[in-house]
Amino acid sequence: MAYESVDRNTPDGLARWQAAGSPPIPAVEVDGVSTLIMHVSQLAGILGLPAPPMPDATRLAYDLLMVVGSWAAIVSPLPWEIVVAETPSRNRSIRNLTMNAVYPISLLPVARDTGRFDWGLIDEDEQLAARFETTESLAAFVRSVHDEWAAFVVAREDDLTEQDPWTEAPRGRMRYSELLSHQRWHIAFHHRQLIEFLEQAGMSQPAATRINSSLTIKLPRTVF
Repeated sequence: MAYESVDRNTPDGLARWQAAGSPPIPAVEVDGVSTLIMHVSQLAGILGLPAPPMPDATRLAYDLLMVVGSWAAIVSPLPWEIVVAETPSRNRSIRNLTMNAVYPISLLPVARDTGRFDWGLIDEDEQLAARFETTESLAAFVRSVHDEWAAFVVAREDDLTEQDPWTEAPRGRMRYSELLSHQRWHIAFHHRQLIEFLEQAGMSQPAATRINSSLTIKLPRTVF
């Protein structure tokens, strides 16, 4: 199927994006109609393609747990000046990226029970990040998300395997497993950015934090 990918950060891409009504991204435009998406599986319905096979929700849940745990281990010893410094990821700080990558994981248990995942349309990262003024408080937040997600996954492992309910989100409707798949990709991508930024700053990370190679996550070659 022929398609054209447009990058909003280029002059031509910006003009095309504005002409489409400046929709939140990512979005796909078909016959002049823009539709917001979160997971690639949503493209099947939009484009009239066969639906892809459902991913293993239990595996995804445990992968997420591993990445959040690694994020906590990386952030915990960092000097505060590094935590709030700008990174090459659109000049966002590690504190801001933590909210963008880790905070939505805290919403996943509620999403499972209510069928709603209320994140991903309005940018609240900096507002959430401002609540944390020390490395210790930020790391404690990440550990709390890790521990709460661990308790949920252990308690609901059979449910995750046997049931895959629909979930409504600001960026469309998807199966819960697809939501987990998106969140795993999302935090893994920023995890890789986190390690890259710290190594550029001369802060080499232990091998134990390099978890991306052990997970079957397709990430873009460009880190930033």
